[in-house]
Amino acid sequence: MKVKKHNEKKLTERIKSPPKLNNTRPVKTDISKTVTQPWQHCVFIAIIAIVTFICFKPAENNEFLKTWDDPAYVTTNKLLDGLTAKNISEIFSFHKDLQKLTKNYHPLTTLSLSINHQFAGLNPRSYYLTNIFIHIINSILVYLLIFLLTERRKWAALFSGILFGIHPMHVESVAWISERKDVLYAFFFIAGLIVYYYYLKKHKIKFLVFAFLLFVLSVLSKAMAVVFPVVLILVDILVQRKWSYRAVIEKIPFFIISGFFGMVAIRIQSEGAINDWQTFTLYQRFMHASYGFISYLYSFFMPFNLSAFYPYPFINEHGVLPLELRVSPFIFLFIMAISIGSLFVKNKMVRVFGFGMLFYFVTLALVLQFLSVGMAITADRYAYIPYIGIFFILGTWWSHLLEQRRLVYKTAGLIAGVIFMISSVVFAVNTHQRVAVWHDDMTLWTDVLNRYSDSRMNFIREKRANLNFNNQDFQSAMKDYQIMIALKPNDDNALERIGRIYGQQYHQLDSALFYFNKGYAANPDNFSILKNLGVAYAIKTEYAKSLDYFLQAYGKDPADTALMLNIAASYRAIGNNEKSTEFENLAHSKK
Repeated sequence: MKVKKHNEKKLTERIKSPPKLNNTRPVKTDISKTVTQPWQHCVFIAIIAIVTFICFKPAENNEFLKTWDDPAYVTTNKLLDGLTAKNISEIFSFHKDLQKLTKNYHPLTTLSLSINHQFAGLNPRSYYLTNIFIHIINSILVYLLIFLLTERRKWAALFSGILFGIHPMHVESVAWISERKDVLYAFFFIAGLIVYYYYLKKHKIKFLVFAFLLFVLSVLSKAMAVVFPVVLILVDILVQRKWSYRAVIEKIPFFIISGFFGMVAIRIQSEGAINDWQTFTLYQRFMHASYGFISYLYSFFMPFNLSAFYPYPFINEHGVLPLELRVSPFIFLFIMAISIGSLFVKNKMVRVFGFGMLFYFVTLALVLQFLSVGMAITADRYAYIPYIGIFFILGTWWSHLLEQRRLVYKTAGLIAGVIFMISSVVFAVNTHQRVAVWHDDMTLWTDVLNRYSDSRMNFIREKRANLNFNNQDFQSAMKDYQIMIALKPNDDNALERIGRIYGQQYHQLDSALFYFNKGYAANPDNFSILKNLGVAYAIKTEYAKSLDYFLQAYGKDPADTALMLNIAASYRAIGNNEKSTEFENLAHSKK
């Protein structure tokens, strides 16, 4: 019995006093992944919110853009007239007039604009402040998403949240009222990813259901959200979720919704927004998509010389495409091969690159102009969500450098931190200045024309010229119209406006007729030119010619009562009183 007690005593002493280990090393301190206190989150979030608001504050004084989408979305959109049950029902229906105006189905965005209209009417300040507020919330959500995806790396999260908030490429999405759909769909999209992450960690079905609801709200805000289910698969890969039938089945409802809204978007945009398939060859479309992929990447790091419009690259007089367009497919394929391959590498930092680049590609793929939409090859607004993938890569790598014990890595991390701070200041200043460019139509189109000045920009120059014409600045308008016909001699709209300025403002009838006739030769179906030719020849008392042009115009628009009266006057001038009376009576019956 004594021996037993003695042994028990020695065993107890061993447990209480474990043997000392020789050559012990100090425990590595991870300064990037240390426990983040709630107050630290509050400080970081406050920094993101304040800096973002300061950068975008000038937008609250911006005006509606009268010549680019804002009339269709807001100022002439009858669906915004009151938050009645009938209006809300029409907003969520496949409203024919809404489709005709915007070539999009985004009822939740329209509803949010209707709420602005209900409380602020057509005061643009309310709409811009709403955009800024949602963008600030999105920046905070990016901070939270990156914090979770990087396994609680607070510096990676702060890096991502700040740069998302102040990046100059995001100005178009925030400082243009028509792009409410960008900030709104992103809000639900990012929130849905955060909720899905919690589903993967807690395995509670309520999180998956909530993520599905957020996805539906996102796609109701903008069709670009249809890629959400593919991003969920990328998140599965990032967290190394084991393959199972459940992982596949749970995403079927997401893909069903994506397929439905994808078909709706294609059907609506095919009525005019999508260019004819014969416009470009298959390989040209691939080049355009590759060029866009690289162009957005370049603008991430060098967001300077931005524009509200980026035309397709110019083919030279020998029919040769620019070098950057020809090499883009090879660069694109190289990057994608590395990105996909890196997902199967054990090294976590390599897999980070794969996830981030594929996130960038998947969320951008639908707008890379493989299916050509509109006249622009790229647009700043399309990078709003895709850049989160690049933020994830750079933020994670920076945090990883800070975690290392070797001096060379820590030094590299500090240098990267300095670069981040300098870039943040430069981006913030650039964004603040860029917001002012979107103040009104004149500042916006002048900025575009300062960057591009060839014939591809005639329709932009026409917008500015028309603004000056309507503001009775005929000298400035004439200057732009003259440049338009110098670049494109058969531009009938510019020729018509020049003729009107010569005739109505300068009272030089012969000069007016010269340009009207040139416009008629370029396009004999131009209704305005036909009417103006009729008026000009009537003033010269050449009534037979006047009547001929009036009758041609009448064939284009038989409901124009003013035109009917002009025809009646011309018939009377040539002595045909019977026809004159007929058109007079017809005009009066239409009033």
